[in-house]
Amino acid sequence: MTTTTAAQPGSETAVEQAEQEATEAEQLLTALEERVREGDDEITPDQLSNARELGRFAKLRADAARRKAERTTAKAAEQERAAHLDQATALAAPGGPLDADALAITYATARAAVRAFITASETYNTTTGQGARLLAAAGVPDSTFGPTPEPGTAARWGTDRFRLADGSTYYPTGTGLRLAVLLDDLNTEFHDIPTGAFHPPFVRTPISDQATRGRDGHPQLHVLAAEQAGGAK
Repeated sequence: MTTTTAAQPGSETAVEQAEQEATEAEQLLTALEERVREGDDEITPDQLSNARELGRFAKLRADAARRKAERTTAKAAEQERAAHLDQATALAAPGGPLDADALAITYATARAAVRAFITASETYNTTTGQGARLLAAAGVPDSTFGPTPEPGTAARWGTDRFRLADGSTYYPTGTGLRLAVLLDDLNTEFHDIPTGAFHPPFVRTPISDQATRGRDGHPQLHVLAAEQAGGAK
């Protein structure tokens, strides 16, 4: 990849001025020579010599201005390159956005939070069954195939769904479905979480397929997180 660095302010102006002076000196010499050809006796050899030397000197100055501009541009390009290298290095510094260990910490935190959510969700689902069994023990009939219970009364449907007299209804929903809602919400919030170049969007690719690719990716957060936790999975 080629990077073009603009000339420093003033360098182009200096070159243009020097080139203009060289052009004017050449034009002056040409005009004097033409006057001699036309028979102008007032033009002396010294005038031609001076004009010729002036033109040569002006060309040298133009060359010097160009070289100086090139050196200035090259120096600026080198400074810009060094600055980019420093910026890239800073990105990978500890605590920066490319700190894999810091990212692994957030991975471990997210994993613990999802684990806690799964546990709470499964507890919720299991407890609905306990509630339904308690209502059954209290003599509340199973209304799965019977008449619709009257509002304001406790009711149950089978062994895992029930309603209390205050209208509160409880029934289990698959924890995987709840996770799907969570991930879909995040996917919407982040405008389609990418799975990688040339791969289908996150929500259209099986989790198992993505996990296989992710475990071979870099950095391997699951490995770093386990190492930070002393080998705990």
